[in-house]
Amino acid sequence: MATPDDPGPPRGPDGPGPHEGEGPPPGQGPFPGQGPYGGQPPYGQGPYGGPEPYGQQPYGGALPPPPPGAYGGPQRPGGGLGTAALVLGICALVLLLVCGVGTVVAVVGLVIGIVAIAKNSNRRRAVAGVVLSALTLVLGVIFAVVVYNWYQSRNLGECFDPARFPDQAAVQRCLESHLGTE
Repeated sequence: MATPDDPGPPRGPDGPGPHEGEGPPPGQGPFPGQGPYGGQPPYGQGPYGGPEPYGQQPYGGALPPPPPGAYGGPQRPGGGLGTAALVLGICALVLLLVCGVGTVVAVVGLVIGIVAIAKNSNRRRAVAGVVLSALTLVLGVIFAVVVYNWYQSRNLGECFDPARFPDQAAVQRCLESHLGTE
């Protein structure tokens, strides 16, 4: 007899079910070889009660190791020179456009890029770094030629002759008159 604290076996909303009390013996599922709760077969046993097919390990087994360099695994050595050449090539181009000193960085990037190509160290990045460094040097030479021609066409060199313009104020007046900023 059930007490208020022990409600007895579970019942449906309309009372006991038509098959209540029937079922597999305790400790077994509805099919042979299954655990008491149904679902997957015990570890190491195939879905039909026999061993795993084709000699597979249960549940897929171990995964193969990741390729080199993937997911923080072991990386290939020697890729730093190519990367350095690429970074220096990018910095050289930016520094040339910003403040004009990119040619010095471009020379260093060109040398490191050539060494990286010779050592076959991250070759794609090294080639990109050499191309960017060479482009920076070409743009630097073009920029220097344009500035020199502008300087000569305005005849600004005579303003810096100490015999003709002995003090800073005289040099300033000469530059203002040649540049038309008076």
